[in-house]
Parts: sequence; structure tokens; C-alpha cells
Amino acid sequence: MTTHKNILIGSDTSSSLAAIIKSLQEVNQYSFITATRVSDIVQISKSLQPLLIVLSFRNNQHVINSLQSYFPEFTIPLVCLQKRNEYYNLQVKEQTIAFIYSFEDSVERSNLSNNIKGIIKLLNLTQTQKHQKTTTLAHTSNTNLTRYTLELDQKKQMLHKIKERIKELYSNVDATTKTKLMSIVNTIKMTRNNQKHWDDFKLYFENINPNFLKRLTTQFPCLTAKDLKYCCYLKMNMSNEDIRFILGINQESVRTHKYRLKKKMVLNKEQDLRMYIQSYAS
Repeated sequence: MTTHKNILIGSDTSSSLAAIIKSLQEVNQYSFITATRVSDIVQISKSLQPLLIVLSFRNNQHVINSLQSYFPEFTIPLVCLQKRNEYYNLQVKEQTIAFIYSFEDSVERSNLSNNIKGIIKLLNLTQTQKHQKTTTLAHTSNTNLTRYTLELDQKKQMLHKIKERIKELYSNVDATTKTKLMSIVNTIKMTRNNQKHWDDFKLYFENINPNFLKRLTTQFPCLTAKDLKYCCYLKMNMSNEDIRFILGINQESVRTHKYRLKKKMVLNKEQDLRMYIQSYAS
């Protein structure tokens, strides 16, 4: 739901302004801000970002041009009221939503209040749908990233088991085979310590959480690579067990790491590290 509670009403005649405000008395959950000059319309739009702008100027097109010129990506919905003897087609950019009504039908016949209520309901519905879509997308992306991380770690664990098995066989083979086995072990070590794994993870992670690592390292330059990984996993809302498994540490080490990380980030003892990280750079 939108948090904007202001509706900006602009008109270059005081009688029209008063008539519009009177006709909107039923829309009482919003605050009305009035303006009579185009420059005021632009400045108020900039500072307050109203939910809606209602225009009733003799030249609404001039006001629209000023708004679209000042804001290259102007997206505040417009309600344009035009009197019959001043009616003309309005030109707006593709991203601008504009509702055009007759001043006489809307104000003098008391239809404006219902029109505004309908527009607000439509805007709130659209905002809710966008929020749900964003939330679903973020959840799906984090789920995929978690799966990717766990699968990568499982591959590392499998390579570790293979390396240990090779060590067991080492003493029972001839010199030539020992040389080949050691070559395999060295390859496994290089694979497990490959920086590319972390680089690939960071690329994927930052597509979902842009600027998270950048802001974290800027604010807390003392964080190590392991600290950053831990923060990434907390941001993904991974369980402590999964984090312990991925980092290859025991439960006691998890607690110690958490304590040291909170100390580096200068957090109070009462502050929850997971909640802090999840809300960080959101």
C-alpha cells in the first residue's frame, strides 16, 4: 500500500479551487495541499511526492509540460479538470497517467469525489500487486541462490571425501600410481580453494542484493572474506546449521564468529545480528 497521504490541488482561479476542495469533502483520509502557481506545483511535487495531483488551470497543458520538463521520469498520476469552453486534447508522456474529466460534470455535479476514490483504489491495488510481485521474485531468487550455495558446498564436500579416499589408497600402490594420485589430490586442493567459486557467488548474490557487499565493506572495512560470506548467508536467511556446514565449522565456532562479527560491527549485545544483516542495505 502507498504511504503518500497528500493530494495536491492546483488552480489559477480561487473560485475553482474552493469548489474542488468542497467537492472532495468525502475523501477525508487524505490531506489536501493547494497551489495557484505553476512553480508551486512543481516545488510541492518535488518535496512531498503527493499521491495524486488535481489540476484545473485554464492551460493544464502548460502545467503538465512544466512537470514533465522538471521531472524527466514524472510518474505522479494527474487528474485534469477542463471546462467545456476551454476543452482541448492534452499531451502527456507515455509513463504519465492522466485522467481527464469535465469540470462541470465532476465538480458542479459532485462526481469528483467518487472519481478520486476510484483512482486511489486503483493506485493502491496496483501498488499492492507490484509489492507482491517483488516479494515473490525476491523469495524465488533467494531460494535459488541458497540452492546454488548448498549444491556448490556439497560438491566441495564430495571432493574432500575423494581426496581422503585417495590418501587411504596411497600407501598400497606403486610409485607411478602414487605420482598420479598426488596430481589428482593437488588438483582437488586447487579446486576447493578456487577464488572463482566466491567470485561467481558474489556475482549471483549482488544481482539479487545490489550494493549490499559494497556498503558493508565501506562501513566496516575490517571484515574478512569469511565475515562477508557469513553476512551473505545471513542476508539469505540461511539456518545456522547450513552456515556451519558451508563454512566447515562447529557450533562453538559459529557462536564465536557471531560474537566477533557483532564486535567488529559495533552492535549492542541485545541487537540480533541476523535481523540487523537482513535489514541492512534493503
